[in-house]
Amino acid sequence: MAIFNLFDRALKVLAFHYAETFLRLAFPQAAVQLVGTEANVELAPPEKRVDFVHRVRHDEQEFVFHLEFQLEHRADLPRRVFIYSAGLTDKYALPVVTVVLYLERRASDVPTEYVVEFAGAVTNRFTYRVLRLWEYEEEIRSGRLRELAPLLVMLVEQPDAATLALERELILQEPEEKRRGDLLATAVTVASRYFDREFLWQFFAEEVELMRHATFIEDWIEEGIEKGRQQGLQQGLQQGLQQGLQQGRREALVRILTKRFGPLPAHLPERLERLTLAQLDELIDQASVAQDWATFEQVLAQFNA
Repeated sequence: MAIFNLFDRALKVLAFHYAETFLRLAFPQAAVQLVGTEANVELAPPEKRVDFVHRVRHDEQEFVFHLEFQLEHRADLPRRVFIYSAGLTDKYALPVVTVVLYLERRASDVPTEYVVEFAGAVTNRFTYRVLRLWEYEEEIRSGRLRELAPLLVMLVEQPDAATLALERELILQEPEEKRRGDLLATAVTVASRYFDREFLWQFFAEEVELMRHATFIEDWIEEGIEKGRQQGLQQGLQQGLQQGLQQGRREALVRILTKRFGPLPAHLPERLERLTLAQLDELIDQASVAQDWATFEQVLAQFNA
């Protein structure tokens, strides 16, 4: 799996688990209520996939909250954000609020609008909100934004073991085990931009078990387990890891199906137990695009045949 894709998926884990955090950062003075989350939103034609979309409500009006992650500024970003906003407006028939979150510290300012000029005058202007993550470094360090701790290594001038130790301390305060594991996996993924992977597995050796349910870095987890085995740290964990990955996929699939189609048949867990990791991944993709439960069940029947 490419490093870029891993990094992208790691950030989407934060956007999925902690939508309210990003809403507070984007609209600190407004009482915004999270209504729902739209997974794997694609726009066509041409096909484009945006980073994350949530449905929110403010003052009885529902909006689409579009969150876009950006490592560093690219010249075509304002145009892309304009296209994304137009596509989402058309897709959901709701007003769209777009926020771009910049991750890596930079001295110069970044654009907040897409402008079209004709004959020396501005004819069209689309503006959007920008968040600069480095402006929240102290809030992350203090624990007020501890859910963003995996991103701390991107904000300091010289990431070191002390930075990782603070990240781990903040992450382990997360009370929910599944989220805690995802945060740790995200921390390892993000830190791999700055540290050797072997060092990271040694540093987080005691947390490997917590990470085994993470849904996006299974190859890395397996590598970490292997290193742990070589060092006598995690004997016999490989089989448990595979089972944990499958259980995590089944749980994710049930969450998506319940959110989209409501109460599910009682026999569904038994049918999912028989599926491989690859089959569960395929069903997660299908669950995001199926028109209704009947359509999804036809796909499921092919795997249970």
